Amino acid sequence: MLATCQSWLLTTQVEVEEELLSQDLWMALDRTRYMQSAKTFVMVDRPFWRDVDPETGREAMSMTLTDRLTRGTYLFDDGPDRPGVICLSYSWMSDALKMLPHPVQRRVDLALDALSRIYPDVDIRSHVVGEPITVSWENDPYFLGAFKGALPGHYRYNERMYSHFVQRDLPESERGIFLAGDDISFTPAWAEGAVQTALNAVWGIMTHFGGRSAPENPGPGDVFDELRPVRLPD
Repeated sequence: MLATCQSWLLTTQVEVEEELLSQDLWMALDRTRYMQSAKTFVMVDRPFWRDVDPETGREAMSMTLTDRLTRGTYLFDDGPDRPGVICLSYSWMSDALKMLPHPVQRRVDLALDALSRIYPDVDIRSHVVGEPITVSWENDPYFLGAFKGALPGHYRYNERMYSHFVQRDLPESERGIFLAGDDISFTPAWAEGAVQTALNAVWGIMTHFGGRSAPENPGPGDVFDELRPVRLPD
């Protein structure tokens, strides 16, 4: 079995036989810390942010990082005469929690108010078309957070999760389930970690069913003893 869901879902949304994983690994999975995150999107009639301000000679708006409520604002266009999209706000942790209690329209209003103080001469609201969309990952029962953000002292938990694909020393009852995803890796929130752990899991599954890597092209488990992460004492 290959499990690629966020690890908390293994104890909240998926029925898993407890004997399939060691108590040390269950502890690591449950103590993984996921970060809150919120995004709010609106569609606009056109990429008006490319309009040039005659006084400054610069475009009216650009991608904006700020200490204000919005934190990150991103602009997407599909050509000068086609509708565009603005990610009004992309925030994390405590900034995302500020948005959590509010419905989508209130989030839009809060973001537009913050942006109006940064761009007082740009009427963003007049360009908005369609219904806004928002997401708070920590409020979604199938995510429970946007991505992992390890805390100090969590290295040993990460090492247990990452190294689990090499199962030669595990009891027979704990073999055959493999974990993959950016939260299993040492680079959470990045695709490279998801790809790396997926390749590890593929090697583990292949080995579990009796397959082997070509000698001239060893797999991650074949060189694991040389390259494995340092294991800390408990």
